[in-house]
Amino acid sequence: MIDFHLFQNKEKYLILEVGEKSTSGFLLRLDPDKEIILEKTWSNFFWTKISRRFRRHLEKWKVIVVANPSLATTIVLPIKLEREDNFAKSPLSSIELENLLAQATAKVFTQVRGEASRDLGIEELDTILIDNRVCNFKIDCHHVMNPVDFRAKKIDAVLELTLTTRTIFDDWKTNFSIGETKNFFFTEAARAELFLLKKLKPLPINLLIFNSRQNSQFSKLEKAAVGELIHRGKIKWATNSIINAIEQDLSVSPAVAQKLYSLYSQKKLSPRITRHFNLILKPAIVPFLKHLEELKVRGAVYLDTSLPLPPFLSHKQGHATLENLPFDDLINKLGFKIDSSKYPWPENQIFKHLAPFLEFYYNNEDLAINHWLRRRLHWLGSVR
Repeated sequence: MIDFHLFQNKEKYLILEVGEKSTSGFLLRLDPDKEIILEKTWSNFFWTKISRRFRRHLEKWKVIVVANPSLATTIVLPIKLEREDNFAKSPLSSIELENLLAQATAKVFTQVRGEASRDLGIEELDTILIDNRVCNFKIDCHHVMNPVDFRAKKIDAVLELTLTTRTIFDDWKTNFSIGETKNFFFTEAARAELFLLKKLKPLPINLLIFNSRQNSQFSKLEKAAVGELIHRGKIKWATNSIINAIEQDLSVSPAVAQKLYSLYSQKKLSPRITRHFNLILKPAIVPFLKHLEELKVRGAVYLDTSLPLPPFLSHKQGHATLENLPFDDLINKLGFKIDSSKYPWPENQIFKHLAPFLEFYYNNEDLAINHWLRRRLHWLGSVR
């Protein structure tokens, strides 16, 4: 019997994770039976060092760039598009919709840019719009996929604007024609993870992305009158507080402290040493719990962390429940196949790394209007 799968194209995706100090990357292959296979990883990815042969492959691969939350942010806000009286009784054309969206984006951009610059801790002039999309169209209280050809005076919609630093924008615009090809996709970590969690869990969704050395980021995705909204906040706590507590108490190097904590979190230390670790680490965790309480979080809080929290920490914290990212649901509900033993990360981190790929996978059949918007990113925010 002939296996016709052998003759089908196997799509490849290069995912590049942009951090503050370096860019890591990995290459995925998606087989026809929806198995996601990891082919290669890079701890430090440098464009200047890739070969000509590799560059030729890029023309065939899908390239997904995901930025750390400290380098990019997505702001979601409702907009109202109001047509002029002399057009309102006629079907909405694509050209008129494009003009209405351009006007709406320009109207809110100054406000959004200011908010993003504060979130990213940079000057407004260095805060660049790198992606925007519109969704959740509503006409006369009825949802529509695309408002073109409808008659209406007012149109409700949700606008998503992703902004990043000028450095990130300049680095990537020289390598790709941003927005003009379906083979390139830019996102930021929180948006990608919230998007994937939304496919698996009911709203509202709480996500906490821990940072090792800076403030951690809290995001909440919830329903709004039209579509959904993302609320963001910062938790003034980082996971290096745990490692620092061990370093100071035992007078050891960071590497040794990290190793000891790994043994402790896996419950491989003696009962006496475990009790000592419990005592020295509880004060390091208290600030995190206080900040979580101040945010008045309710329900499940999904944790994106490369460092597990201490085992003594209860999953139930007030009205909140601390949960790992749901790897099993990713497999069972979405129908993908993943051999986790062939990935270099724990299962909850596989979820994190695959989120940008799956956001792209499900958004690939986007509205034509969004492709138009991305092609014209240069008209807002990129002027030196």
